[in-house]
Amino acid sequence: MRDELPFVLMRGGTSKGVFLRADDVPGDRDRLTRVLLDLFGSPDRRQIDGLGGADKLTSKAAIIGRPTRADTDIGYLFGQVGTVRAEVDYQLNCGNLIAAVGLYAIEEGLIAAHEGSTLVRVHNVNTDRVVHVQVPVQGGKPLWRGDLAIAGVPGTGAPISLDFSRALGAITGRLLPTGNAMDVIDVEGLGPVELSVVDGANLAIYVQPGVLRMTGLETPDEIDADAGLRSRIDAIRKAVAYRCGLRGYWDARQAPSTPMLLVVGAPADYRSCTQGDPVAAADLDLVLRQYASGAASKALAGTLAATTGLACRLPGTVPQRLLAMARGNPDRRLAFGHPSGIIHVQAQVRSRPGAAPTIDRLVVQRTARRLAQGRAFLKEAFQRGA
Repeated sequence: MRDELPFVLMRGGTSKGVFLRADDVPGDRDRLTRVLLDLFGSPDRRQIDGLGGADKLTSKAAIIGRPTRADTDIGYLFGQVGTVRAEVDYQLNCGNLIAAVGLYAIEEGLIAAHEGSTLVRVHNVNTDRVVHVQVPVQGGKPLWRGDLAIAGVPGTGAPISLDFSRALGAITGRLLPTGNAMDVIDVEGLGPVELSVVDGANLAIYVQPGVLRMTGLETPDEIDADAGLRSRIDAIRKAVAYRCGLRGYWDARQAPSTPMLLVVGAPADYRSCTQGDPVAAADLDLVLRQYASGAASKALAGTLAATTGLACRLPGTVPQRLLAMARGNPDRRLAFGHPSGIIHVQAQVRSRPGAAPTIDRLVVQRTARRLAQGRAFLKEAFQRGA
């Protein structure tokens, strides 16, 4: 029995997570959940008695283990730790933290560093999908200082490239779970709703703002404060979850993480929710607002940025139809506006009538760094292992 844990605290993109070794924690998910809730100080909105960051972007766990697939270098189990609810959700992937997983793997000596750039093939255990992470290396050590600025994170860092082209169908196993690029689904309390469901690096629902009686420029705080809006969002999410075979998962949770809903609109001017910086319509292809796990997100998830880039290349989807009205070379980098600013995605997809699309490249650049390391002390003792 033990009541302490070695940990590393890392930022990856716009997320922050507590990194633990798989050998140090229970392998059983129910027992692991109890340890993580204890470690993070949940349930408690402030997570005052644990390592949680009191926000869903900063209440995340990464369990790092040996690879179980021959085509990977590292295993990564992600846990979205509830704040006000005693839940840990393993039914999704966090793409932002994957940047930190690549950095962590090299810093911890789990894979050898190669000068210039080191490829870390990350197996996301949650979805059984693989993400290729390119980490810059100099003098045998991974770089974290650099010139790349990402919206939602102060300062700059070294660019880490995440290629999600091998991570599609993450939740349902199907790129278009309903079989269609666009559907009209009858939703309780709303009636017929036009939407697209795309299962890329995470399962995403796309709707236009008018469906929810939104402008599409609302801040996360404004969304969270509007109980009626949140009810309409969850009604759509529930209808899609049921249609995609996730009824048991949805009904068993108080704040399901998936499917995630994205409100997607045409470019517009607004100010970031972090520093109040202007975001110009002229610099954007689309504007997005993301909702899942009982709250709106202050920044667009890396997995959803990649999935949206893919959706923009699939004929007939809501994002693709909006994008078709904007400028553009089909292979150029896309720019998506989210509450904290802009995120860019390189999505190269070949689509042919009657054939499944070929995804050549689906890349998002993030930064990451180690913030702290040490030993965490738990309120309850636990037994590690299976």
